[in-house]
Amino acid sequence: METTIGPGRGRATPLPPDERRAAILLAVRPVILARGAAVTSRELAEAAGVAEGTLFRVFTDKVTLVREAVLAAVDPADAIPEIAAIDRTLPLRDKLLLLMTQAQAHVSESMRWMSLLHEVGRLEPAGPTGEQREAAMRQWGRRQQAGTAAVTVAVSELLDLDAHQLRLPLADVIELFNTVLLGATIRTVDASRRGLDTGPPAPEQLVDLILHGVLTPISSDRSS
Repeated sequence: METTIGPGRGRATPLPPDERRAAILLAVRPVILARGAAVTSRELAEAAGVAEGTLFRVFTDKVTLVREAVLAAVDPADAIPEIAAIDRTLPLRDKLLLLMTQAQAHVSESMRWMSLLHEVGRLEPAGPTGEQREAAMRQWGRRQQAGTAAVTVAVSELLDLDAHQLRLPLADVIELFNTVLLGATIRTVDASRRGLDTGPPAPEQLVDLILHGVLTPISSDRSS
């Protein structure tokens, strides 16, 4: 049985089942994103660097593989390496700009993946496969919750040096950041549904809203 995952084929040390499963799900992402629900089993096997028979000893069928790849792709924890790569010594605004830019890109990609999930859902038959899908969705919900918590920890570590500058507790600032990001995302989605290509707000605009609000600063002369 072939065990190599990725473009190179040949014999390799067999991966533990969980690692092999995760490696396949990661390897097939590009072809699924490019081909959508029309992707073939052969294309998936080629992307993973395994034989089709090997692929379906790990996953029940093509639809199950595609669905699980999509659910893995929208795991919030995927963002943690990018967050960890941000220089903690940068000024607060610069760090928030990098965070917002990363978050907007992640949300945009997640939206593409979720649209693929709807495509895949239309291909799934009723019966046991439907029950398996519901179980997978419950597992995905738990993964989302754990991933979101892990991202919050990573952001807290990034901004910890700046906590003394903040009027609100750091946890509240992170929640505010997420609220602004979510609001901007909903606005963009709503505009798209109405045929308006407005695009997302600029990261600078959102970060300045978080840091400074919308009021014009009052000078000391005017306040006296």
